[in-house]
Amino acid sequence: MKKIFTFLLFISSQLFMAQQTIPTPAKEYQQFDFWIGKWDVYKFGTETITGKSHIQYINDGYGILENYSVGEGKYQGKSLNKYNPAKQRWEQYWIDNTGLTLFLTGGFVTGKMILSDEISGDPKQGINQITWQKLENGNVRQTWNLSKDGGKTWTILFDGEYKKSKE
Repeated sequence: MKKIFTFLLFISSQLFMAQQTIPTPAKEYQQFDFWIGKWDVYKFGTETITGKSHIQYINDGYGILENYSVGEGKYQGKSLNKYNPAKQRWEQYWIDNTGLTLFLTGGFVTGKMILSDEISGDPKQGINQITWQKLENGNVRQTWNLSKDGGKTWTILFDGEYKKSKE
Protein backbone atom coordinates (compact mmCIF):
# COMPACT_ATOMS: atom_id res chain seq x y z
CA MET A 1 0.00 0.00 0.00
CA LYS A 2 2.86 2.37 0.83
CA LYS A 3 4.41 1.75 -2.62
CA ILE A 4 1.12 2.53 -4.35
CA PHE A 5 0.70 5.76 -2.35
CA THR A 6 4.29 6.82 -3.18
CA PHE A 7 3.73 6.05 -6.84
CA LEU A 8 0.47 8.03 -6.95
CA LEU A 9 2.11 10.94 -5.16
CA PHE A 10 4.95 10.90 -7.69
CA ILE A 11 2.55 10.80 -10.67
CA SER A 12 0.40 13.63 -9.28
CA SER A 13 3.47 15.79 -8.66
CA GLN A 14 4.62 15.19 -12.25
CA LEU A 15 1.20 16.16 -13.58
CA PHE A 16 1.24 19.31 -11.43
CA MET A 17 4.69 20.27 -12.74
CA ALA A 18 3.63 19.64 -16.34
CA GLN A 19 0.70 22.06 -15.92
CA GLN A 20 2.89 24.90 -14.67
CA THR A 21 3.51 27.65 -17.20
CA ILE A 22 7.04 28.72 -17.92
CA PRO A 23 7.44 32.48 -17.70
CA THR A 24 8.35 34.32 -20.88
CA PRO A 25 11.98 35.41 -20.87
CA ALA A 26 12.63 39.09 -20.17
CA LYS A 27 13.32 41.42 -23.11
CA GLU A 28 17.09 41.15 -22.58
CA TYR A 29 16.88 37.51 -23.68
CA GLN A 30 15.71 38.69 -27.13
CA GLN A 31 18.71 40.97 -27.79
CA PHE A 32 20.49 38.25 -29.77
CA ASP A 33 17.38 37.21 -31.77
CA PHE A 34 18.84 38.63 -34.99
CA TRP A 35 21.40 35.78 -34.97
CA ILE A 36 18.82 32.95 -34.88
CA GLY A 37 18.60 30.89 -38.08
CA LYS A 38 20.41 28.65 -40.54
CA TRP A 39 23.27 30.53 -42.15
CA ASP A 40 25.95 30.24 -44.78
CA VAL A 41 28.96 32.14 -43.47
CA TYR A 42 31.11 34.11 -45.92
CA LYS A 43 34.29 36.10 -45.66
CA PHE A 44 32.87 39.61 -45.28
CA GLY A 45 32.44 41.50 -48.55
CA THR A 46 33.09 38.42 -50.72
CA GLU A 47 31.32 35.36 -52.08
CA THR A 48 33.88 33.08 -50.41
CA ILE A 49 32.04 30.71 -48.09
CA THR A 50 33.87 29.88 -44.87
CA GLY A 51 31.33 27.67 -43.12
CA LYS A 52 27.78 26.94 -42.07
CA SER A 53 26.09 27.85 -38.84
CA HIS A 54 22.81 26.84 -37.27
CA ILE A 55 21.75 29.10 -34.40
CA GLN A 56 18.68 28.06 -32.40
CA TYR A 57 16.76 28.81 -29.25
CA ILE A 58 16.98 26.24 -26.48
CA ASN A 59 15.28 25.89 -23.08
CA ASP A 60 12.16 27.87 -23.99
CA GLY A 61 14.12 30.90 -25.22
CA TYR A 62 16.40 31.17 -22.20
CA GLY A 63 19.43 30.05 -24.19
CA ILE A 64 20.88 30.01 -27.68
CA LEU A 65 22.88 27.13 -29.15
CA GLU A 66 25.27 27.66 -32.07
CA ASN A 67 26.52 24.80 -34.26
CA TYR A 68 29.28 25.90 -36.64
CA SER A 69 31.12 23.75 -39.17
CA VAL A 70 33.56 24.12 -42.03
CA GLY A 71 33.69 21.74 -44.96
CA GLU A 72 32.25 18.36 -44.26
CA GLY A 73 32.65 18.61 -40.50
CA LYS A 74 36.43 18.90 -40.55
CA TYR A 75 36.23 21.86 -38.22
CA GLN A 76 33.35 22.09 -35.77
CA GLY A 77 32.48 24.38 -32.93
CA LYS A 78 29.57 25.01 -30.61
CA SER A 79 28.60 27.89 -28.40
CA LEU A 80 26.09 28.15 -25.61
CA ASN A 81 24.79 31.68 -25.09
CA LYS A 82 22.54 33.17 -22.44
CA TYR A 83 21.66 36.38 -20.70
CA ASN A 84 22.65 36.32 -17.03
CA PRO A 85 20.17 38.55 -15.17
CA ALA A 86 22.09 38.33 -11.89
CA LYS A 87 25.17 39.86 -13.54
CA GLN A 88 23.21 41.85 -16.16
CA ARG A 89 25.35 40.57 -19.00
CA TRP A 90 25.46 38.10 -21.86
CA GLU A 91 27.70 35.05 -21.59
CA GLN A 92 29.02 32.70 -24.27
CA TYR A 93 30.88 29.45 -23.76
CA TRP A 94 32.58 28.28 -26.98
CA ILE A 95 34.34 24.96 -27.63
CA ASP A 96 35.67 23.45 -30.85
CA ASN A 97 37.33 20.29 -32.09
CA THR A 98 40.84 21.84 -31.91
CA GLY A 99 40.59 22.20 -28.14
CA LEU A 100 39.92 25.94 -28.17
CA THR A 101 37.69 27.14 -25.33
CA LEU A 102 36.46 30.69 -24.85
CA PHE A 103 34.31 32.17 -22.11
CA LEU A 104 33.07 35.55 -23.32
CA THR A 105 30.95 38.11 -21.51
CA GLY A 106 29.45 41.43 -22.49
CA GLY A 107 26.28 42.94 -23.78
CA PHE A 108 24.16 44.62 -26.40
CA VAL A 109 25.54 48.11 -27.07
CA THR A 110 24.26 50.52 -29.76
CA GLY A 111 22.82 47.77 -31.95
CA LYS A 112 25.74 45.37 -31.57
CA MET A 113 26.35 42.35 -29.38
CA ILE A 114 29.90 42.73 -28.05
CA LEU A 115 31.43 39.90 -26.02
CA SER A 116 35.02 39.57 -24.81
CA ASP A 117 37.16 37.50 -22.48
CA GLU A 118 38.98 40.52 -21.03
CA ILE A 119 37.95 39.53 -17.52
CA SER A 120 38.01 35.74 -17.85
CA GLY A 121 40.78 35.27 -20.40
CA ASP A 122 44.51 34.77 -20.02
CA PRO A 123 46.19 38.19 -20.53
CA LYS A 124 49.31 36.45 -21.88
CA GLN A 125 47.21 35.00 -24.71
CA GLY A 126 45.50 38.33 -25.39
CA ILE A 127 41.97 39.65 -25.24
CA ASN A 128 39.39 38.20 -27.62
CA GLN A 129 36.51 40.46 -28.59
CA ILE A 130 33.74 39.29 -30.88
CA THR A 131 31.06 41.63 -32.25
CA TRP A 132 27.82 40.63 -33.98
CA GLN A 133 25.79 43.23 -35.83
CA LYS A 134 22.59 42.90 -37.86
CA LEU A 135 23.08 44.53 -41.25
CA GLU A 136 20.40 46.50 -43.12
CA ASN A 137 19.91 43.60 -45.56
CA GLY A 138 19.13 41.17 -42.69
CA ASN A 139 22.54 39.48 -42.77
CA VAL A 140 24.73 39.40 -39.68
CA ARG A 141 28.34 40.53 -39.55
CA GLN A 142 30.65 38.87 -37.04
CA THR A 143 34.07 40.33 -36.35
CA TRP A 144 36.57 38.59 -34.07
CA ASN A 145 39.45 40.75 -32.88
CA LEU A 146 42.47 39.94 -30.73
CA SER A 147 44.58 42.39 -28.70
CA LYS A 148 47.93 41.39 -27.25
CA ASP A 149 48.59 44.79 -25.67
CA GLY A 150 45.65 45.21 -23.31
CA GLY A 151 43.28 46.64 -25.92
CA LYS A 152 45.50 49.37 -27.38
CA THR A 153 45.65 47.72 -30.81
CA TRP A 154 43.57 44.99 -32.40
CA THR A 155 44.13 42.34 -35.06
CA ILE A 156 41.17 40.94 -36.99
CA LEU A 157 41.11 37.14 -36.72
CA PHE A 158 37.80 36.65 -38.52
CA ASP A 159 35.45 38.97 -40.41
CA GLY A 160 32.40 37.08 -41.57
CA GLU A 161 28.95 37.69 -42.94
CA TYR A 162 26.08 35.35 -42.09
CA LYS A 163 23.65 35.01 -44.99
CA LYS A 164 20.44 32.98 -44.67
CA SER A 165 21.05 29.47 -45.94
CA LYS A 166 19.17 28.38 -49.03
CA GLU A 167 18.98 24.80 -47.73
